[in-house]
Amino acid sequence: MGIKFILGAGLLAFTVLSAAAAIRTKGALRKAAIACALLCLILLAVIPASLVFISTGEMGVVKVFGEARQTIGPGMHWRFWLSDTVEIYDIKTREIPLQFEAYSKDAQIVTGQLAVQYQVKPEKVMDINRQYGSVTVLEQKLQAVILERAKSVFADRGAMLIVETRSVLSGEIEKRIVPVVDQYFVTLTMVALSDIAFNTAFENAVEQKMIAEQEKLRADYDKERAIIKAEEQLAVAEREAKSVIAKAQGDAEALRIMQEAWSALSAEVKEAMLRQTFYEKWDGVLPEVMSGESLDLIIGR
Repeated sequence: MGIKFILGAGLLAFTVLSAAAAIRTKGALRKAAIACALLCLILLAVIPASLVFISTGEMGVVKVFGEARQTIGPGMHWRFWLSDTVEIYDIKTREIPLQFEAYSKDAQIVTGQLAVQYQVKPEKVMDINRQYGSVTVLEQKLQAVILERAKSVFADRGAMLIVETRSVLSGEIEKRIVPVVDQYFVTLTMVALSDIAFNTAFENAVEQKMIAEQEKLRADYDKERAIIKAEEQLAVAEREAKSVIAKAQGDAEALRIMQEAWSALSAEVKEAMLRQTFYEKWDGVLPEVMSGESLDLIIGR
């Protein structure tokens, strides 16, 4: 557009200057100035109007007297304005934002938002022009088929399954859309599902179910911890019981060995050992009861 403006302004300036010269001069110079002014005026009417500029990310469809003849790519093109028109198509990535309401398999109402990105196939711009006339009409067709396919995904699932498989729904919708949108001369680049919602009653039911599941998980966890603790306490008790049994068995064995050893001793040795033990334990105080006049201890044999 900038080049058109500069070129038009330049031709207009030459036209004005030529007309001014024609007014001021006479004879041959006047005729030349008039001819120059007319030429500049013709060029002003033809050249700017016949220049076509296509930006990057666009394609142009050239129509000659209304009939689509060819496509042109980015750059500056010359098309005679009286016979040719150029319709420009955006082939960059475009997005269709959609809001929908669908029914699940168990008749629950599902609402949500779906964002679909696509690109027009550059080599199919001529076909789009002939069949749909514009990208706007094409998008209207796309919206209808995308919504129909997206709703079919929800219709195949129960509400709870939709909630549980929410993360994979975008991919499932894309799988169903791709084979269909190909006939519309576009390439699908992204499908994103967001903001799925159900009616209030169902949302409350789902919330209560999640709470119940959490409480069950907590109860299972507490039960598991109690079992583990009981098993640990049982293991400790078993170890302590084994220790007590082992000690008792050791004491019994030691007593048996001592009894056997004691039985093997002679009476004199036994008496001597008893006296020795008594003397080691005696605190030097005589007993109040004694036998006869002797101070000897009464030692049983």
